[in-house]
Amino acid sequence: MSPLDLSSVPFPAVMELRDAAVYMRISEMRIRTLAREGALKGTKNAETGHWEFKKTDLDAFNATPRVRKAGSGPRGNGKSYVIVVPFEKTEAVTADLAKHGVKLQPRYNYEAQKAYRVKRNADLKAKKAAGGTAPSKTVVTPAPAKPAVAPAK
Repeated sequence: MSPLDLSSVPFPAVMELRDAAVYMRISEMRIRTLAREGALKGTKNAETGHWEFKKTDLDAFNATPRVRKAGSGPRGNGKSYVIVVPFEKTEAVTADLAKHGVKLQPRYNYEAQKAYRVKRNADLKAKKAAGGTAPSKTVVTPAPAKPAVAPAK
């Protein structure tokens, strides 16, 4: 499929969103996003609430070279990375990373979670022994297995 030849189409000096999208050969959603972010000059009509774009502003945007932000440049450009560290080695790794100005944030503390579960279970047993009712646990039973069907011959 070949692109449409729009060179002979007379575009107005001030265009609405759809006309600007056709003129720029990008989607209306992308035009709207660029206008909201301030990358593309546009105004909203106070009466209708529709976007309006000057043809000169659209031409200036097309003439301006742009560089992709996401994924461009070398690694370590300020983005965070996940480093998987065994819990037993967190103190040593934290100390080593601190020498380089890197702060390690643990995502999950297994020892603390285990201690919490032990304490919670002890509290529930004590409450049940004291005559209180422990919250019921939902028991899920698996469905019975279906017998294997031999293939038809």
